[in-house]
Amino acid sequence: MLFLTLGSCKKFLTEEPLSQVPTDKFYKSKQDVDAAMAGMYSSFQLTMVGESQFNDRYHYWGDFRSDNFDRFLSYTNTYSTEVAMNAITTDNPFADWSRLYTVISRANYNIKYIPGVTALDNNVTPALVNANLAQCYAMRAMCYFYLVRVWGDAPVWLEPYEDSQVAAERERTKASQILDDVIIKDLKTAYDLTLKNQSASIYYINEAAICATLADAYMWKKDYTNAILWITNLFKAKNAKGALYAGISDVNLEPTTSWKSIFTSPASSIESIWSLHWDFAKNGCACTIISFAPNNKIFQVDPLLYAKYFLPQTQTVHTNDIRPKQTLDVYAVSNPALNNRDRFLKFYPSPANQTAAIPTAELNLYYNQNTPVYLPMYRLSDIYLLYAEALNGTNDLPNALKYLNFVRKRANVDQYLATDVKVSSRAAMENAILEERQYELIGEGKRWFDLVRTDKVREIMDPVLKDRQFRNGNTDIAGFTDIRRYYWPLSRAVMNANKKLVQNPGYGE
Repeated sequence: MLFLTLGSCKKFLTEEPLSQVPTDKFYKSKQDVDAAMAGMYSSFQLTMVGESQFNDRYHYWGDFRSDNFDRFLSYTNTYSTEVAMNAITTDNPFADWSRLYTVISRANYNIKYIPGVTALDNNVTPALVNANLAQCYAMRAMCYFYLVRVWGDAPVWLEPYEDSQVAAERERTKASQILDDVIIKDLKTAYDLTLKNQSASIYYINEAAICATLADAYMWKKDYTNAILWITNLFKAKNAKGALYAGISDVNLEPTTSWKSIFTSPASSIESIWSLHWDFAKNGCACTIISFAPNNKIFQVDPLLYAKYFLPQTQTVHTNDIRPKQTLDVYAVSNPALNNRDRFLKFYPSPANQTAAIPTAELNLYYNQNTPVYLPMYRLSDIYLLYAEALNGTNDLPNALKYLNFVRKRANVDQYLATDVKVSSRAAMENAILEERQYELIGEGKRWFDLVRTDKVREIMDPVLKDRQFRNGNTDIAGFTDIRRYYWPLSRAVMNANKKLVQNPGYGE
């Protein structure tokens, strides 16, 4: 670099790099504000979907460690095997939290500098500043919420890093403190800044999305009363169609006949709250389980879940549940031993009730790797089931059953009766709700967090891991032995960059 600098013309020595704009030359106009907000959102989008093929953190963190998905045994790699077998090492690239801190950094800059633009550009009104700040506070909270759920304790930065003289290394703050003093505080600030009763723009963090995240955070604390409060506030917000989410009945959910539109055209769905839009033309292929592509995926639906939930759809006597055939190409996987349960079609237009395997030519009419993908961060049936869980947590079983049945009714499956053993106690009801969340939300980055939040990891994952170890040819079938491995390890790269960090228990002692 020294050689290149000394050997270049003097003009080079006086010019700023085009890719870097100092803050004293940025945040001057509405155009700068718009660019800064786009940079924050695009960074989060890239964090979730990934910067290249099979780097989909949305699923690695929220789905792939769970009983929803297993490795594709003939098309896997070391890192996916580690995740599926609960044998994650510090070299696993998905154990690196750096990209979340990039999003946090962009949010921090926006929070500090966007308010000052009102004095420089009349187009940047106080209302516009508040709207943008609300999204920045909420985005920062969401990133810390991922950090807390995936790793537990984490360093906290609530200001831009602008002075190289300030120590860049920080110790980890307790997860419980981050939940209260950062996540919930930021979300409440965002809610206060948000103009209420506006039609939701579902590709941005809106009023309902803030309420949903607050409810989710309180559920993580098992504070059911506050979770119920924020879900009630969500019901008062407006959806993308300009109507209230309301939360009165199944009528407020997307109708049975158009369930798939939640994923293929979320901006037109009454159920959408906040979705990520991944455009193939601009961003490339969303190539993990969410993408239909001519090649196989690293992950596929777990064989135990397939046998329990998807396989019955191919039998002479099958359930009437609308979801399995619109989630997985079930007729292409009639023999689980073929290891081809990776035709996960939830995010693409599909026939609702096909009766045989879709021919490749016809399949390509429906599923195309060039098609945009919309990943739900929150949607109303997710919230209904979270609400049912919170109500059950306060011993309100009748209302918990009501909201559980709203989702089941829309799915076209039998509704539970209060006398059914499966919902007759608080413990049984919780299991029924979690099962319904698994079926309704598979592939939406929720299952692992559900298991951790409800302390069900060992109960659910022990038999699943034993099955995977057996199929892998292991002679020592251990199952899920170390509950400390609920959390991911801190990656070696992160540990090397910050010497004040202490590794999570269960890794590397």
